[in-house]
Amino acid sequence: MNHSMMFTCLNLTTPCAVTGRSGVPFFNPEMQALLDSPLSLELFLTQEKKARESRQFFSVQNQFPYGPEQKMKSYLFDFCPQFDRFDYLSEDVEFECIGTVCHARPFAFGSTQECVDGQAPRPATFEPGERFTQREWEIVFFALHNLTSKETGRRLGISHRTVENKLQDIYQKTGTHCNRGLAMYCRENGTDRYIPPSLLSPSSHVLNNYGAQ
Repeated sequence: MNHSMMFTCLNLTTPCAVTGRSGVPFFNPEMQALLDSPLSLELFLTQEKKARESRQFFSVQNQFPYGPEQKMKSYLFDFCPQFDRFDYLSEDVEFECIGTVCHARPFAFGSTQECVDGQAPRPATFEPGERFTQREWEIVFFALHNLTSKETGRRLGISHRTVENKLQDIYQKTGTHCNRGLAMYCRENGTDRYIPPSLLSPSSHVLNNYGAQ
């Protein structure tokens, strides 16, 4: 394993990992805390092996329970194979994969409208505070995405009348009168990017086509 990369990884304050030819990983404390579950670790090892064997860089969006609290979150993992010359005495340059470097960070979400408005993608948040109940946060999320009461009720398994009644409670709590006002309120309070973990399910998506799927 490349000791220089190990020291670099160790001194980074973001989740980072380095592996050698065998695929045995070295984690910095931040990555170790992030992968604090057998499921997350198994997924990491599988994806690292794909990057090492394909000898190609690839990024993957992993949505799984992370950290000691095992909260469902979405992270972007970048896997970059590392190479070294196989035979320094030969005139033909040959390189072999000697391991990988991986960096993880919260996945940044964006929309086409935000692109037009010149806004940068931002990570989701998962700590909204106690402003609303869990059910109210679920309804707020769908309201911010312009779903109707019927569509929201269908997704949550409740009646549209229940959704409408709870929306009125939400408006009263925020001093607003419609979804547009609610959106402005959430934007000002930094909760417009909140995703209720109850709405998320485990998933994994490779974000390029370099043969590492």
